[in-house]
Amino acid sequence: MTQDLVRRDEIIRREADELLGTRGLRSLLEEYGTPHVAGSYVLHLMTWRDLDIYLEQKELSVESFFHLGGRIASCLGPARMSFRNERIKQTPGLPLGLYWGIYLGDERKGAWKIDIWTINSQELEEQLQFTERIAADLTPSLRSRILSIKEACWQDPGYRKTYTSQDIYYAVIKEGIEDIDSFKQHMQDKGVSVG
Repeated sequence: MTQDLVRRDEIIRREADELLGTRGLRSLLEEYGTPHVAGSYVLHLMTWRDLDIYLEQKELSVESFFHLGGRIASCLGPARMSFRNERIKQTPGLPLGLYWGIYLGDERKGAWKIDIWTINSQELEEQLQFTERIAADLTPSLRSRILSIKEACWQDPGYRKTYTSQDIYYAVIKEGIEDIDSFKQHMQDKGVSVG
């Protein structure tokens, strides 16, 4: 099973490269700032089609961000897009920036979901440091455990609402969690149900 999950990660990352390159998403984003692909793509921990991109830009206006959103819609033809202004809302745990959530279909059925955050250099550094810390701790064994747990969780309705990939990474790397059953118990002990 581990080899199947590693292979799936490779396939999904190639598809992401197609979105970024051939379909023109990266070059479009470069017109508005400096894009940084992050998250499971960089960590080689992809089990579903979810791409995280930070667009480094000191002060992109909301108007310009909506212009970018229109161009993304023309480029990718999403089924829907959602906008957040975390410069105003400032939700704990989220970057202080502007956000597009781009859905190319039903992500629970395997369609792409792309998260684009426009943030400043300081906020970007904080986000990238998290990814670098995870990458520094990863071993083949830990990567295998994380992929296995993520595979078991990604279609859970509670995933991304009550727990995230970060919870999985922390549980495996810092708490020694080895499989989906022990992860469920770990999260239950924290008051979070995993389906």
